Amino acid sequence: MSEMITQTPVKLSGKIIEDFGYLESTSDDINFSAIRNLILHGHHHGNVVYIIRNHANPLVCRDIADQFYQKVSQMGGGNRGDDGFVLTNQIGATQFSRNGQQYIEEVNRTNHTVTELFASADGYATESLFMNRRLEREFLDENIHFGPARFKNGYACFATFRRWLDNGAMALMPHEDLAQLSFAAQDDFEIAAAQTVTAYNVCLDAAGEGGELRVWNFIPDGHCRAALGVTQTGYPYPPELLGDMESFSVRLNSGDVYFMNACHLHGVHSVSAGARLTAGRFIGKLDDRKVVYWT
Repeated sequence: MSEMITQTPVKLSGKIIEDFGYLESTSDDINFSAIRNLILHGHHHGNVVYIIRNHANPLVCRDIADQFYQKVSQMGGGNRGDDGFVLTNQIGATQFSRNGQQYIEEVNRTNHTVTELFASADGYATESLFMNRRLEREFLDENIHFGPARFKNGYACFATFRRWLDNGAMALMPHEDLAQLSFAAQDDFEIAAAQTVTAYNVCLDAAGEGGELRVWNFIPDGHCRAALGVTQTGYPYPPELLGDMESFSVRLNSGDVYFMNACHLHGVHSVSAGARLTAGRFIGKLDDRKVVYWT
């Protein structure tokens, strides 16, 4: 006698916010209040993404993109193999599924290749990509330290470069980047204390078709993660479960930079033409006096 087995639908539980949306400006009119509020509080009047159009020098973007494609070809796809989660060509370290010691070891293994990508970029070019000096100055004016996360005597990777490949339904499946900090708690890596997780990315090469960023108005809680088996990874959330949940999609062009609340579910639509290449890092508020970045 066979027994009929029925699956109980997963009930999504978490948080949504009011006036959900995104904000844009040009590099001539940067809204630091929006950046500050996203990093410190997770949104700016409901806006969970802030895009600064045409901020990065297009010649610098093209040069680094060309070097990236050359290096991943030489390396057979970069320094991140198929880990069973994300398919990507990558140069640089990732904290995903790694505690502090494992992450710093990967930083040390990959830093020389990251440095080579910046070989032809001067200080002005690097600033146009990552806004380090501006962020240091703006946060210092508020008596807040901004800098790389530290584990023992090691520091976080400056930036990690990724070309998203086909991961099935999307180039990057719906996910959130807070859950993975549970690995950092294993050996007291300071980012485990992050109260917010903001993704900062610069678009170095834009897809000809597809590749749009999609963000949902939903921050999963621990019960939701457990029900889907993503307690420590936050990846992936099946797109079919998200149904009619409020969301938006936005296209990024070469030279655009953006800050995004990475605690909200987000992903990247499939790329149907060209390539989508970004360089980025995470930024987190540890307390009222310290904001750090890692990759």
